[in-house]
Amino acid sequence: MVIFRVILILLAFVVVLVLALTNSQTMTNAVVFNKTYYDVPVAFVMLYSFAFGALCVGIFTLVSEIQLRSRLYRQKKAQDALMEELRALRNAPLEGEYPPRPAPDRQESADGGA
Repeated sequence: MVIFRVILILLAFVVVLVLALTNSQTMTNAVVFNKTYYDVPVAFVMLYSFAFGALCVGIFTLVSEIQLRSRLYRQKKAQDALMEELRALRNAPLEGEYPPRPAPDRQESADGGA
């Protein structure tokens, strides 16, 4: 799965690079946070946009990974507590005797047990 991601990212980077090279002579005006940059090559705008998008995805992935690892840690702690409780119940002494003794013989009544 990791290799698939790396190949996909490299493929996207190559596509952006090819598009940037074909548009290297085209100039545009770019507005970033209310600041205007004049006569900026479209290639720079595309590459910076791609890098900013990759950075955003990386940050969101990192936050998601931290949440998942935290949840996994909490579940592991709960599982360990349950396993310890199970181990304690397995080793707990049984009530009464083991193996149980047979019940004492009862004498039947004179009328035939009715």
